[in-house]
Amino acid sequence: MKKYAILCLILIQAALLLAVFDDYIPSARARGMGGAYTSAADDVNALYFNPAGLSYVNMEAQVGFGRLNGQAFTEFKTGNVGIRLPRKLGTVALGARLFDVDFEEETLMSEQTWSLAHGFDLQNDIHSRISLGYALNYYRLEFEEDDDDSAFGIDLGATAFLHGRTKLGFSVSNLNSAVMGDANQHTLPTKLALGLSYVPYDRVTTSIEVKKDFAKETEFMGGVEVWMFEPFCVRFGVHSNPATWNAGIGLDVQGIKLDLAYTAHAVLPGTLYGNLGYRF
Repeated sequence: MKKYAILCLILIQAALLLAVFDDYIPSARARGMGGAYTSAADDVNALYFNPAGLSYVNMEAQVGFGRLNGQAFTEFKTGNVGIRLPRKLGTVALGARLFDVDFEEETLMSEQTWSLAHGFDLQNDIHSRISLGYALNYYRLEFEEDDDDSAFGIDLGATAFLHGRTKLGFSVSNLNSAVMGDANQHTLPTKLALGLSYVPYDRVTTSIEVKKDFAKETEFMGGVEVWMFEPFCVRFGVHSNPATWNAGIGLDVQGIKLDLAYTAHAVLPGTLYGNLGYRF
């Protein structure tokens, strides 16, 4: 009886901390900038934020790990790879986001999101660059000693890079409003994001964004990334709904990338998240 009571407390706490298949910010770079990444995305993690950003990727692979809100029973893992197609057909990417709730070496709950995305340039000249992208997501939810459930979702995105300094971004996630469950149905979050990034100086990027979850309140976020010297940068960002303060660092040495970010919450414990990758 005591074991089941503990299991219930863990699952309840996990449910309070995280909504099913909600946005966990699966990028240390994006997290360090407060999540304002819809317009700034230009690495392989773009497939999670704005698949149009994949058009800036040649060949790249990344993995990520974190214990959300500092809870020992939670594990959030990501892995993705992007490959440039021939003949200016853009870049395709494969990615996975895995969130587990564990107790005594048993997995009580597992959320899996497997993604296939494609980003390509619609126009690219000396004055502007317009990119489009889309992603197909497979959602799978598993509970211990219970039936599994799954669903498919579609994401769309677009970016416009103007005069080498201003970048606009737009994305909509779960466009088809995927639903999971039979008797008790749960509609996965559908979010519309609009972002603006500006490069006032070389190696300095500022970004602001507004995101609307049609079932919740509007989110506002902003961040900055500054490369202090060639291999090292610092990032800062803020986010509302929920209110968080974010900071991070990045290293890029001969294609090897290491990003770390910390999110401080107003009430909940903080989250430390990291990415390790290689750009070919």
